[in-house]
Order: sequence, then structure tokens, then C-alpha cells
Amino acid sequence: MSLKNILRRACAAGLTFSVILSLTACSRIPKSTKAERETVLSIDGFEVPYEQFRYLACNYMDTYANGDESYWTAENAALAQDAIFDQCFDTLCTQYATLSLCREYGIDRESSAITEMVDALVASSVKEYGDEKAYVTALRESYMNDSVYRFFTTVRVCQEELYYALLEKGVIEPKNENLYPLLEDDTFIRVKQILIQNDPGEDPEDNRKKAEELHSRAAAGEDFDTLVQSYGEDLYMFNNTDGYYICRGVWYHEFEDAAFALEVGEISDVIRTAAGYSILLRCEKDPAYLQKNRDELCDDYRDAQFSLLIERKAESLTPVPRAPLYNYTLPSIRDDFDK
Repeated sequence: MSLKNILRRACAAGLTFSVILSLTACSRIPKSTKAERETVLSIDGFEVPYEQFRYLACNYMDTYANGDESYWTAENAALAQDAIFDQCFDTLCTQYATLSLCREYGIDRESSAITEMVDALVASSVKEYGDEKAYVTALRESYMNDSVYRFFTTVRVCQEELYYALLEKGVIEPKNENLYPLLEDDTFIRVKQILIQNDPGEDPEDNRKKAEELHSRAAAGEDFDTLVQSYGEDLYMFNNTDGYYICRGVWYHEFEDAAFALEVGEISDVIRTAAGYSILLRCEKDPAYLQKNRDELCDDYRDAQFSLLIERKAESLTPVPRAPLYNYTLPSIRDDFDK
């Protein structure tokens, strides 16, 4: 998935500046309250408002509960709070890493070009939902408000601006011919996957046992492609004997670490990622495939380098909680949004 095609929806929709003005001049979209705008932590000099933290915390709570609201007893909430807060910090560091890098490379997130693109994307979303009321309702279903949606949209727009700035400066190699040799070495490897997903309402332990059974069958010599077709839940792998050609920087860390540790023909252990449980087979690369898809793979490599740059920046950032954050606990955060 290349960044070249990101954020073209607003332009394709033919939105004009007058349409954007009509959505903002007499808007019925609620403004953030003083409490929602209150700074609860800082990251690299950026002040992070409560509403951004709340959006993430509520969604991570849903992940923990796995569709069972009875999970949130006082005891479970107390046990999970530190872990969920840390997840929120990590995610926010990743978002603000983009803004920090933009600042380093002279990209102003408040410039008219970026602001107008964000306005156009928001206007496009309002138009897609039908009207402002439907837009606000859709945001609330994801624990968002307009301000939070605009923030994450701004980060997306800034990422595109940053990506092309890095290409221009040569921080990311812009020429495919200079990347072609990487396709031949172990920068890229080929893997196939049997995935058992942890879907909402499913017991992860049951899925783990299913994956362990499939691993035993693959290790015993059953045809890997047949197991993929019969039991795998990765839609990309269906009727696809090519598998994946991957480099580091795109997949889950656990996935990449396991894949790159394999020799050709070797099967991984069962790997747990946020998607579920995976079993990997490393395969010999097909020269004909590499030749046919080499430009697309170069785009994948550039995207991976961009992701790694943001990841490294995020890892260097330290979130500094402010006193108001300690006024919130998991039940109160959810209850606050539902008011």
C-alpha cells in the first residue's frame, strides 16, 4: 500500500472551497468542551488534550473486554488500567512522532495547504454520512468527536507531506534502480501464512489450540498450501501460491522477527500477534515474480523505511503525564464519554 494514493478522496469528490465554508460557517458540529481540551500529557513539547487520550482508552477497553461488558468489574479495571494507559501513551507517541519529524523537516501542520486539505477531508466525510448529525453520530460510535477526528486526519496529511519531503531530500531512496539489488538479498523474503484470527466474541485460547494443531500437522509434512486453503483465515492467501514478499517495517514485530529467523523451507512456531495466531513457512523467492513486481516491491520498501523512521522517532519520545490525567480511571473515562 503506497502513500502515493493517500488522501486523494477529497479532490476526487470535487469539493470546492465554498462547500467547505458552508460546512463550517453554520456548523451544527459540537465544539470540544473545556474539559475535553484540557492537557493531560505532553510529548516532545506538544500538549495532548484529554479527548485524544479518551478516544484511545475507550477503544483499548473494548479490545480488552472482547465484546463482554461484564468484564469491567472494579477489580479488572484496576488491573488493566496501567497497561491500557501505556498503550495510549505508545499510540500517541507514534502520532506525535509524525508531527515532531514534520517540525524537523520544516513542515508546518498549521499551514494553509495542510489546513485546507484537512477541511476538505472532513467535508468529504460529512458528505459521505449524509449530514453533520450523521457524521457526529458516526464519530461517537468510535468514541471520537470532530476535534479528535481532525487531529488524526491532520497526522495523515502531514505523513504524506513528510514522505515526499524525505524523498526529495534523499532520506528515503527515490530511485527504483538503486533499490533493485535489495530484492535479491535477504532484505526481502518470501513467506506463506496460516492465520487463525481472534475475532470478537471468540475465545483466544480456543484459537491458540487450533493453531497449535495446524502447526503439528504442517510440521508432520502435510501440504502447507492445502492447510492454508482449508483452515487459514487470511483472505490474501486464498488461491495465492505466491504468498508474501516482505521486508522489515510493515508487519507486526512478532511476525517479522519470526519470518526473518527462518531458513528457506522452515516452518515457524505459532506466533501471537494483534491479529491472532500465525504459522509461517519461508519459501524460495521466485525470480520471475521479483522481475514482474519489482517496482511495486520498491514502493513497499520505501513505505517500510518511512514506517521505521516514524517508529524510531516514537521510541525516542517520552510522554510526560500532567496532573489532570490522574483524575481519570477506566470506568470514569468510559462513563464520561457516554454522558
